[in-house]
Amino acid sequence: MADVIRWPESPEARAALEEWLGVASADTAAYLAGDFLDFRGADLSNLDLVGAYLAHSCLVGVRCEDAGLGDANLTNAELDGADFSCADLAKADLTGCTAQNARFAGARLSSVQFDDAVLQAADLSHAILNSAKLYRTDLRAADLRFSSLRWCTLGGASMPAVLSGARMFGCRLEGAKGTVVGPVLVDEGATRSLDGADLEAWFAAQDAPDVRVAPRTP
Repeated sequence: MADVIRWPESPEARAALEEWLGVASADTAAYLAGDFLDFRGADLSNLDLVGAYLAHSCLVGVRCEDAGLGDANLTNAELDGADFSCADLAKADLTGCTAQNARFAGARLSSVQFDDAVLQAADLSHAILNSAKLYRTDLRAADLRFSSLRWCTLGGASMPAVLSGARMFGCRLEGAKGTVVGPVLVDEGATRSLDGADLEAWFAAQDAPDVRVAPRTP
């Protein structure tokens, strides 16, 4: 029999996964291994998928609201348009993932690895990104309003986080550090754009004096 590479798009498939997870929860070593699988059309919302191995998987447009994905491996996963609203992804590894237009509103993303991730126009409003790593993360036009980025690392001198056009009104930034590329929209109406020394001063006023702003390349 050929290997299954795509998750069935049926309620029965979800019920089977829920039943398996319920049985497997008694075994602390059990986790969902779905690397390289295609989950498009699946509904994984509210499922306990702690420690799931989903590297290189395709979750484009998949519903994952309120899912438990702490410590999950989502390296190089395709997450464009997926909905992780209010999901728990604490300590998950999302290095190299693509998540354009994905929703992480209200998600718990503490200590997440987002290095080399593409989060263009993603919704991270009200998300908790405390102590997250964001080296070379593409956050252009992302919605970061009212998110918590305390103690996070916003890239480095040679690997800045790209925040061009990101909305950051109401962010908590105490202790954040690193290097970013602006400009950033900092007011409630998303009409005030800051860059360079002005943006550095804004970060300092948010208790993040160790954030530097790199010049934009042509």
